Amino acid sequence: MNTEHQPDQYPQPRHVFIVLLVTMFVTFTFGLIGVAIGGKTEIFLLEAVIIVPALFFTLRNKYSPVAVFRLKPVNKNIIAISIVIGIAFTIISDEIDRIVQIFFPMPSTIQDAINENLKIHSTSDLIIIIFSAVFLAAILEEMLFRGFVQTSFEDNFDVTKAVMSTALIFTVIHFNPWWGIQMLIFGIILGVLAWKSNSVIPPIIIHLINNCIALIFSNLQPENYQWYLYKDHVNIPILIAAVVIVVYGIKLFYRLCDYSENYGSEIK
Repeated sequence: MNTEHQPDQYPQPRHVFIVLLVTMFVTFTFGLIGVAIGGKTEIFLLEAVIIVPALFFTLRNKYSPVAVFRLKPVNKNIIAISIVIGIAFTIISDEIDRIVQIFFPMPSTIQDAINENLKIHSTSDLIIIIFSAVFLAAILEEMLFRGFVQTSFEDNFDVTKAVMSTALIFTVIHFNPWWGIQMLIFGIILGVLAWKSNSVIPPIIIHLINNCIALIFSNLQPENYQWYLYKDHVNIPILIAAVVIVVYGIKLFYRLCDYSENYGSEIK
């Protein structure tokens, strides 16, 4: 889908980088406040404020939030295939992570800290973590990166540079080199789907599914999902099925987006 951008409809890249720097400062500050408060407050505050600088900039400069953040609805068929791609790609991403850990293992102290942040010890933990790490993270991060950042880059560069640059920024801002490869691939897939559909809804769905499955695995003991594993890796038939589903799923996604663009009024 080749989206025609109108002049001055999107922020300039230099403004995007300024907003991202402000976003990093704001999230760091509120993260410290969350740590001081204790509990799972840090997760909530980190995710809740991430969109604030971009939203303030958009409204102050009278850009259209719908266009800048790509808040365009998509039809139910695109939503359905996005769910399928999300589940399958999460499996592939998990295996990539397991391979990376062999050659570039994350220090146990950092891994333990991440796992503890996602551990559910009470009902309040359950509510805060699901709301923050699953819903807020997926919705607001995609609005920021695949919306605010990528729409600006697409307006000024070719789509390949726009998607790759956004994915790289998305990876760097997460400040976790041990997740770098996985995050970069994840960002590229999300960027391509956002560009093709001209909507953040597909990447939000995939991001949400990825975070939800990661949260479930973080709160299960390995013996509870041995069917999924083979010698500390994803079971080979499951992995092969996931790769096939992602490849054909993206092809179908493209066809559905093209059909929706040409015959959108006929799809409900």
